[in-house]
This record gives sequence, structure tokens and C-alpha cells, in this order.
Amino acid sequence: MKIIIAPEFRPLRRDIEDISRLFGSPEGKTVYEGRNSIRNFILQGTPVTIKRFKRVNFAQQIAYTFFKSTKAERAYRYASLFRQRGINTPREIAYVEVYEHGLFTTGYFLSDTCPDPPAFPALVLEPDFDSALASDLARFVAKMHSKGIVHGDLNLGNFLFRKNPEDGHFSFTVIDINRSIFYNGYPDQTTCLKNLSTLTHRRDLFQLMISEYARERKWDEEETLRGATVWLEKLEARHERKQQIKKLFK
Repeated sequence: MKIIIAPEFRPLRRDIEDISRLFGSPEGKTVYEGRNSIRNFILQGTPVTIKRFKRVNFAQQIAYTFFKSTKAERAYRYASLFRQRGINTPREIAYVEVYEHGLFTTGYFLSDTCPDPPAFPALVLEPDFDSALASDLARFVAKMHSKGIVHGDLNLGNFLFRKNPEDGHFSFTVIDINRSIFYNGYPDQTTCLKNLSTLTHRRDLFQLMISEYARERKWDEEETLRGATVWLEKLEARHERKQQIKKLFK
């Protein structure tokens, strides 16, 4: 087992060394259960969010053991890179890599807990979504791109939001950052449009956010919306093909 702990959180080492037992214990509260699992804990008075990544297959075991950094390691390293570039993300506490017979099998990433809700339910599931929230989030994505950050899974569930009582605008905390790509300066326009295409499939929300993004970047709104929509339609067509293939094997 490999354990890396941020210096200020070293008092939590004993809990972290027992992470497999801890994660499965009734002490925590499940936040998400799917391909990966996320649970919240209080460790020695500190609110901690632990993400356990899916156990990898044999080919991935070879890749992550010898050739690639693990998702847990990248989540830990990228958190400080985000904040260095002025984009808020939960503070990294530690990451753990579990090995069996010398090969990596799964990983854990620990961060401090952000209590703010995700934007997805507030925007996608509401018939009359909050246009101010959507606009602020679009401008925030433009800010991320201006800082040379392309989020590897740019969807509304990965943005936690909070309304600022002083001015009525929203601030955001970004999560699930381990697949992000970093650039020196702005990424090229095609990269930005392709990235934006994964925001949402809800067309009225998509149009508002892309238009707001274009205004923030001082791009032509119609051209930007047209370009982002092309990438969205490609994404949806690819998903539909995958679904059709799955049906053939049922």
C-alpha cells in the first residue's frame, strides 16, 4: 500500500492506514454509489470526503503499476494545481494506492468536505431553472479555460455552488478533477467547444450557457453555439450507437 498525506493532515495517518476497513464501516455517510464510491466521514473532528475508485482490470493493473499515474494520485496533485490557477476545489488530504501481488488494484482520494450542493439538480431537473446560476456557471467555465484548465468530465454534477449574499452571484467549487488537462494560456477554440459540449443535454439550458460563455469570451454567439452543438450531437450519436450495440447482446 502506498500512502501520501499532506503535511497538515499527518495526524490522520492512523485512520488513513486503515482505510479499507474505515471505508466499509458504518461510521461514514454514503454520498454516491456507482462505478466509484464516495463517503463522508468525521476523522478526529475533521470533515473528510473519501472517494474509492473502481477496482481496475488486469490490463489497467499493468498500466497503472508501471506506466501511468493513478486517478487517486492525479486527483491529489491536480487539486493544488487548480487552486494555484485560481479555481476552487476541495483541499487535498491524502491518496492511497492498494496493491496485490505487486500490482495496483484500486485507489482512494481523501479531501476536505464541501457542503455545497451540485448544480445538476438545480439546473437540469428544474423546469424553470435559475438563469442567473446558469449564467454565472458559464462565465466560471470561461474563467477555467482562461486559466488553461480543461475539465476532463465537464458536467453540471461536478460543480458545487453557493450564492453570495453580498452581490447575489454564485461561487463554485469544482470536483472530480483527475482527468483534467492543463494548458499554458487558453486552449484552442476547438478544444473549448468540444469541452463545452458535455455540459448538458438539455437544449434550452445548453443554449443559454453557450451564449453566455461566448459573450464572456467575446466570441460570435451564433457561431459558438453552432460549433458547440455540432460536438454535442456527435456525443449523443456516439452514445446512441453504444446503446444499440448493447441491445444486440441482450
